[in-house]
Amino acid sequence: MQILVVGGTGPTGVPLVNRLLAAGHEVAIFHSGAHPAEFAGPVERIFGNARDAEDIAEKLGDRQWDVAVCMYGRLRALAEHLTGRVGRLVGITGQPVYKGAMPPTPEGRIPLPVPEFAERQYDAQDYTGKVAAGEDQLFEHHGRGDFEVVILRYPGVFGPRAPLNHEWAVVKRVLDERSFMLMPHDGIAYFQRGYVDNLAELAYLAATRPEAAGEAFNAGDERVLSARHVAELICDELGSAMQLIGVPAQFCRGFYPLAEKSNQILDMSKARLLLGYRDVVDAEVATRLTARHLAANPPAPEDLYPAGPGTFDYPREEAIVRAWRKAEAVMTADSAIAAMESD
Repeated sequence: MQILVVGGTGPTGVPLVNRLLAAGHEVAIFHSGAHPAEFAGPVERIFGNARDAEDIAEKLGDRQWDVAVCMYGRLRALAEHLTGRVGRLVGITGQPVYKGAMPPTPEGRIPLPVPEFAERQYDAQDYTGKVAAGEDQLFEHHGRGDFEVVILRYPGVFGPRAPLNHEWAVVKRVLDERSFMLMPHDGIAYFQRGYVDNLAELAYLAATRPEAAGEAFNAGDERVLSARHVAELICDELGSAMQLIGVPAQFCRGFYPLAEKSNQILDMSKARLLLGYRDVVDAEVATRLTARHLAANPPAPEDLYPAGPGTFDYPREEAIVRAWRKAEAVMTADSAIAAMESD
């Protein structure tokens, strides 16, 4: 098949393109050129702005493809232009589309696991309010017979080239030889992540399996690890004895954002049953691979989203630990007194 990948040089774009090439498909990528990437075979490169309707029309013209996988850009503009020019359009959205997905721990109240038919977010004014409307537009195209539509709702992406990098909060402290790290809420948050190779595999199935037509799928690793487990795996992989100190999140915001996330586990049964999806890389192995990758390739500060790794204000972190130790001592003494008084 002839396949257009809009994007293609991001964290899941590169493994997706390589997966398509390995299966014998002809691949073209439409991207800005801002992020260079090498692939395992010949790939046509079309340079342009996938967020600009006029540039989309100029650069893609009347060309046709069997499948378009839209990994970035304005989905609505891409869908309008590709009407009648593709047989299937795979649109990548995200888990923030679900209503109640965004509050931090412990305010989150979304029932788990989250199925694809869960209520979606329409009432926000920013990105999260536009995702559901964009999905609806794509399904309208599907209903009219303009092209087949498949929606993938991405979770927190991790692995090589990923810009969010919650794991860097731990890796950098290990590299800096820190003796401890604050662990908001003791790291009990279970937030859905997706390793780059696993998400690429699901995108491949969405692009090529007939059963995917007209469906929306949750995307992510089949197993969800707690934030503390992620940190423990990283420390073990990098040979660090760094202590993880549990503190209520309200006293240590911003040091390890993954542990502040609302518990969120996406129901992956639809992708497993309908498409035969299985993780290419186990979640624990993927976390260890990510730790090694980040340690060997420290990201530049300008390439990181601050909401991912959080802050590295070590003096403040040390001050919080000192205060917390004092509070623990007082609470321990009060507990001992209460125990003696009850005897």
